[in-house]
Amino acid sequence: MNARGMPLRRSIAATVLGLALAGGMSAPAHAGSTAQGSSSAAVAAARPPSGGEGSATGVAACRARVTYWGHTGYKKCGTSTAAVDWNRDGRTDEVFVVAPDRTVWHTWKAAGRWVEMPGNGRADEMRGSAETGNPSRRCVIVYVDNASYHYWQNCFYNGRWHDWGVTG
Repeated sequence: MNARGMPLRRSIAATVLGLALAGGMSAPAHAGSTAQGSSSAAVAAARPPSGGEGSATGVAACRARVTYWGHTGYKKCGTSTAAVDWNRDGRTDEVFVVAPDRTVWHTWKAAGRWVEMPGNGRADEMRGSAETGNPSRRCVIVYVDNASYHYWQNCFYNGRWHDWGVTG
């Protein structure tokens, strides 16, 4: 219930993630101009896993709005946004965030929306990108608080993102 005693209702996309509809994974295209990123915080009630409506005793999840290249989505409050310049030309090529439900999402200029990273990854914080010494292989690193290995990465090579694995 909100402050006026009305039930909180939100779409599944907004409840689970608040990011634009996720479609199939496609290879990131490099941006031709600087990303125009912005963010602002908002509080939203989390929908129970059963899909039912929240209650007055429900837990609220904090989310912060993130917009790059006109693609608006939400990240978990207090987490970092990783804006990556893969080709080192001074312009952001791809952006990564941890959503309120701990899934990892990314967008790039030609994506048209935010897209969930493949591999069913979950994270508590973004750590950024990793240098591999090979421009056609790029990796993103996240932090997982409750795992035996805290740092995990997913790498893009051979035209696709691969499974999550421990770093090191």
